[in-house]
Amino acid sequence: MRMNIPLFFSLGFWAFPSVVWSQDPEAPQTQQEIIPTAAMNEIIVKGIYDTDFPIWDVPASVDILGIDSLESISAVHPAESLNRVAGVNIHRGSGQEHLTAIRSPVLTGGAGAGSFLYLEDGVPLRAAGFANVNGLFEGGTEFAQSLEVFKGPGPAQYGSNAVHGLINITPKDVEDKNTLKVLGGEDGFVSGLASASSGAFRLSTSLSHDDGFRDNSGFDQQKVQLKYQGGLGNWSVNWLSSFNNLNQETAGFIEGDDAYKKDTIRFTNPNPEAFRDGKTYRTQARFSRSTGENTISLTPYARRVELRFLRHFVPGQALEKNGHSSFGLQSAFFGEDFNVGADIEYTNGFLFEFQDNPDQFSFTQGLHYDYEVKALVGAAYAQRDFDLGDSTVLDLGFRAEYTHYKYDNQAETGRSGRFIRVADRRDEFLTVTPKVSLRHKFDERSLIYIRAARGSRAPQVTDLYSVQLNQVAGEADVETLDSLEAGFKRDFGRAQIEFAAFTQWKDNFFFRNANGFNVVDGKTRHTGLEASFAVDLTDWLTISGDGTLARHTYDFSLNEGSPANNITDGDRVDTAPDTLSTIRATTRPTKSSTIELEWRHVGSYFTNPGNTANYSGHDIFVFRGDYKVTDSLKLQGRIDNLFDTRYADRADFAFGNERYFPGRPRTLFLGVTADF
Repeated sequence: MRMNIPLFFSLGFWAFPSVVWSQDPEAPQTQQEIIPTAAMNEIIVKGIYDTDFPIWDVPASVDILGIDSLESISAVHPAESLNRVAGVNIHRGSGQEHLTAIRSPVLTGGAGAGSFLYLEDGVPLRAAGFANVNGLFEGGTEFAQSLEVFKGPGPAQYGSNAVHGLINITPKDVEDKNTLKVLGGEDGFVSGLASASSGAFRLSTSLSHDDGFRDNSGFDQQKVQLKYQGGLGNWSVNWLSSFNNLNQETAGFIEGDDAYKKDTIRFTNPNPEAFRDGKTYRTQARFSRSTGENTISLTPYARRVELRFLRHFVPGQALEKNGHSSFGLQSAFFGEDFNVGADIEYTNGFLFEFQDNPDQFSFTQGLHYDYEVKALVGAAYAQRDFDLGDSTVLDLGFRAEYTHYKYDNQAETGRSGRFIRVADRRDEFLTVTPKVSLRHKFDERSLIYIRAARGSRAPQVTDLYSVQLNQVAGEADVETLDSLEAGFKRDFGRAQIEFAAFTQWKDNFFFRNANGFNVVDGKTRHTGLEASFAVDLTDWLTISGDGTLARHTYDFSLNEGSPANNITDGDRVDTAPDTLSTIRATTRPTKSSTIELEWRHVGSYFTNPGNTANYSGHDIFVFRGDYKVTDSLKLQGRIDNLFDTRYADRADFAFGNERYFPGRPRTLFLGVTADF
């Protein structure tokens, strides 16, 4: 059921009496409360580095969405939180699906899976080479104390997939407050969360159900997380175990010129048979102890991933099953100005793809792939700070990583339509990624830095072994991204600003063109400016925002024989808008209430490599508010897409058609949170 006008105004009626009341000249001063924006030098990066690290001392672009922001947003999808970060552009798909961009185009396939590293408490959610393009739904974002976003090639501690950036989910500590939360919305959405501690343990659970605003597009998701913080002899122990289950009825692309604007089309689902079922099990334990002034840390971990889905986004709609089991160890020895370590990981994974439907062009009926891959990844890294005096620090680091794949074809070798099943083989890759930065603090409130870094990744197993026409087995090579960045951070007390300029060169870019064929040796260039600010204009009004101006271009030429796929050096990379921004006005009319209006802007972008089709972009608004009934009970409400704009969460051009995931219409969400 869509929101009617009386329902629309009910939230305003609930929220605005507090504004009128706060302006009463007879109201005592104690009913106003100064809540300044968080000072930068008080914010700590907890999970990306081996030890707590002040964001003020990081010579790179790192954004942290803290607990206050996350509770205010009450996201039903990770994109709602992360798209507030400059340089981040996450396209929502159906249900919990998504595609990510961090200082990049929105990437798909192996590029989308392998270019971004998703972590939980510093450990990757998936094994290197077996990433999930929709990987964020496997993390415990609902239980997070913070979300940390590192933009550009990751620090020396991380290798594969930390190419364009990484996102780390930091869980709540056991001593954090206990929470019960219920959130409901239109179209049958309801979620419940409980997170409580007892002694050294914390148990968190989340249940979500959504009927979806499109036909046959609902999902059910359950997450459980158990955390222990304690000691074992001289060692401190931080143990985390997680389970995630997703059962989703997936809505496919709607097709046609501006189909997302048409009410007769945007609520429909051309693929009611599509689905996605996924389960993940993970456990990890960080053991750390002091040795003099330094610290040694050992983090063993294990994971199991199972995924089944219908490939509704291509002709033929084959069923794919994939999964892997893996275990590994992260080790580090670090002090105030250095960090050295070594990592090792073993994985046993599989992929099976079968098309029941009749032939559709070169998408043939029958078996496409059936293979297993065993992978061994070993890495060593070192990082050291050198004090140059006068508040200037030089940071040098590097990482060397070796990857070995053993591929075992479980089906008959040969070709079926566009799909090629190659014979058993082994492949190995060695990457070395240097990092260097120089930072200078003018005083305790201002920092300037310059950073040069390389990010790289061995090919995903699907890049190498889900081979298609015009591709040779083993042809995919190591993808590298060289980045140069300069930035400035300043804390004025009641205002904070941050600027960053970057340029990046990518080689061996592996991507799919508009006909679904793989291109293995692309080159791209990425240049941009980012800005973030927060200003307390008064004790009750804060203006904040994040913006990006960037240009993403192909750095090579390719004649594919069709205008949609022909690339000329300098053409824009598809799904890469020049402009992204969010602006927020946050008011605190009383010490018990908060009201916020957020403007989200996505600029226009081309939707295919040949730059023959484009999406015009959109601007949408979100209105949210909360009211503390007591110190432990809070009411929340928000209206997504306040003005009911017709827009597309994702615009695409493939197989000769303009395709869209339509954006959600105006939708009301209401919730209640109890802390104890």
